[in-house]
Amino acid sequence: MDYTARRSGGGLLEGLYRVIMRRNSVYVTFIIAGAFAGERAVDYGVHKLWEYNNVGKRYDDISVLGQRQSEE
Repeated sequence: MDYTARRSGGGLLEGLYRVIMRRNSVYVTFIIAGAFAGERAVDYGVHKLWEYNNVGKRYDDISVLGQRQSEE
C-alpha cells in the first residue's frame, strides 16, 4: 500500500485539524468557545442531577414555608 497516496486524501479529522490549526486566532477561539460550551453543559447536568436527588427537600417543594398560621 502506498503511504503517500493515502496521505494525500486526508480524512475528516485531518481536515478539521488543518482548519482549526491553520491560524492561532482560530485555534484560541475554538478553545475558548469549547471551554464555554463545556462549562455550560457540565453546569446544566450537575444542576439537573442535584434537583433530581433533592426532590422534596428544597425550599420550593415545601408548601407551608413562608405562610402565616391562621389565627382563630
